[in-house]
Amino acid sequence: MQKGYKHNGGEMRQEQDYEVLNAALTFALSNLHTNVVCKVTAVGVKTISCKPVTNRVIDGVSVELPELIEVPPIFMGGGNSYDAYPITIGDSCLLIIAERCFDAWYSGADFVSPIELRLHDYSDGFALVGIQPESSSISIPSVATMKGDRLAIGNWNHSGNLDRTGDETITGDLNRTGGQVITGDTAQSGNITASEIHSGSGFSGTKVAAGVAFIFVDGICTG
Repeated sequence: MQKGYKHNGGEMRQEQDYEVLNAALTFALSNLHTNVVCKVTAVGVKTISCKPVTNRVIDGVSVELPELIEVPPIFMGGGNSYDAYPITIGDSCLLIIAERCFDAWYSGADFVSPIELRLHDYSDGFALVGIQPESSSISIPSVATMKGDRLAIGNWNHSGNLDRTGDETITGDLNRTGGQVITGDTAQSGNITASEIHSGSGFSGTKVAAGVAFIFVDGICTG
């Protein structure tokens, strides 16, 4: 041993133990999955397929992760009501990884042991579709904004004014309580039944609707 060099075996052993422990923890954490950004590759009836967009680096080599199949998408809902939206190939999504295997729950069983003992595995993910990269991100609006075609099933109660631009097609009866002001022409196909029909303020004369002539005297339809 050279003069002036002081060897401390205990400190060297601790440093080696630390390096081994750090390597083991790093390896374990690399296989503990929580959330990952993916791109939709296929769309089924109730599930999608998606592929992580961030590669995994193994020994300095960038490796693409495999496609994940049969991933349930997340739709907000509850109480037999829900808000669902179309999903297309190329959409971005955030894959949220469950802590345990949820195959039993997904098959309809509650409060049972997991079918497999895997933890934080890519197989147990839900896809939250709608995240966007900066290049196609949605600007934050000043009011709640909906874009795209919409199908509503169930009763719809609206409180407040409703401004609509475009045509409106109604299949079924229309029941209205309150007055109605129409600016412009009205085309009616079918019968009109009313206890009284008024036209303007004191109008006298004839008006034709759906090929039927209506006679008004002082604003009241008389025949």
